[in-house]
Amino acid sequence: MAYHPAHDTYFENQVLTATPQKLRWMAIDGAIRFAKQAAEHWRQERIYAGGEALIGCQRLLVELMSAVKPERAPVLAPQVAGLYAYASRLLNESRRGRDQHKLAELIEILEIERETWRLVCEQLGAAAGPHAAGARSSAPHILGSFDASPPSSGFTASA
Repeated sequence: MAYHPAHDTYFENQVLTATPQKLRWMAIDGAIRFAKQAAEHWRQERIYAGGEALIGCQRLLVELMSAVKPERAPVLAPQVAGLYAYASRLLNESRRGRDQHKLAELIEILEIERETWRLVCEQLGAAAGPHAAGARSSAPHILGSFDASPPSSGFTASA
């Protein structure tokens, strides 16, 4: 893969200026991308490359799990953490036997989660208008269960 400094700069700016919700959406999207890359590598018998792609997916799942804060939403957070734990289990099971079906199930779950966060970001983007305070108040139960700080384990433009 060729090095593209302009792309890295663009991506870095996207990460540095993104809201916490957008960062979550981007992390989920990245995990999907890595999982799909793994599936494609396996189809082409590039086993090592498939394993490397799954490592990228796993790193992003760890980031997603670490951002869930039960003290902020005691009812919702365990459900979300359970979803990410199940996704991690699917990833590990798919890796063990290069199971395309488990990997497809993981991708499907992450795509649903990505759509959820796309809608959250869309709702909050619309909140930037004249009724920002009222519009934001409809989603705090969802957003309150996640840490608003940037990822801690090195999610960078080069990841």
